[in-house]
Amino acid sequence: MTREGHPKSADTATEVLFHRPGSDVLERIVPDEQGEVRFRLHPWSQAKNCDEIVIRGTTEVMEPLVRDARPASKTHVRHIDGTLKSQHISNVEKALDAISEGPLRKVVLSSLLNVAVEGLNIGDIVRRLALAHPESFSWTMRHPEIGTWFGSSPEPLIEGNWPQFRTACLAGTRMAHMGAVSDPWTIKEQEEQELVTEGALSALEASGCTALATGNRQTIQYGPIEHLRTWIDFEATRPLSDVIAALHPTPAVGGTPRKLALDFIAANEGHDRAYYTGWVGIEQANQVSYYVNLRCARLQDGILTAYAGGGITAASKPVAEWNETRNKLRAVLDPIVHWAE
Repeated sequence: MTREGHPKSADTATEVLFHRPGSDVLERIVPDEQGEVRFRLHPWSQAKNCDEIVIRGTTEVMEPLVRDARPASKTHVRHIDGTLKSQHISNVEKALDAISEGPLRKVVLSSLLNVAVEGLNIGDIVRRLALAHPESFSWTMRHPEIGTWFGSSPEPLIEGNWPQFRTACLAGTRMAHMGAVSDPWTIKEQEEQELVTEGALSALEASGCTALATGNRQTIQYGPIEHLRTWIDFEATRPLSDVIAALHPTPAVGGTPRKLALDFIAANEGHDRAYYTGWVGIEQANQVSYYVNLRCARLQDGILTAYAGGGITAASKPVAEWNETRNKLRAVLDPIVHWAE
């Protein structure tokens, strides 16, 4: 189900701000029922009581993105609750048992964090995210029915102009290396990335896409962490809705085989992902830029709920998987607030 915003009638409180990867400006959606631009926020496939939100309008440049060398003033947050370390480690151990029995090969398990916060401005949120992650899609949306959501995703789900598109296969995580020499990626991280790439290729073929071309594996940095990324170029022959349905949830946010992974998540994760690990982005005519909704959070009634997850394979170490979720939470929270565990 899709819910369209109609700002000329009842949806006057809706506001969308965003930053395109590599851009030097911030932009906003100016609501207009006849506008050619649509901002879309699509929920996780198993989300409860979450509709797709579509805001239609035109785009307007807000301001140049200017880096200030002075330290940013950030508000402190107070921890309320969230996924317990012991709970997440237990879930990882269950996943490892399931993987050892087969045929489950990978499952993505997430955790959440609730903190109390005051005085966050959505313009300041998107500005700080864009400065911290200039090559990601950063955004905030305030909506009367779902509160305020924001995020900064380094993972394009589909981008391009009809019928030529590409998708990014993103998996494998480690702390960023600041020196000239980096440690090699581990076998676990390389295997995790290969599973995501294999899954994307199979999905694209199944949805009738042609001219598939896989690029070289890259290391990209996202704040304090690094990921492995492989691009796949393709030509669509069916509606993009068919391609998205085949691709998403990708093995990077669900697992593989898909049904087994999603069943495991539903039985064990213990919280509703809502819009986390859905997808978000902009479309205009034949041009689309949709991103997997990673590194995101919800702000409602003074409570900030942030999400982070990691892919579990046979080579996973439970404590290391917990630490990975903490590092990912820091990547989205540290530009905005002071958070101490």
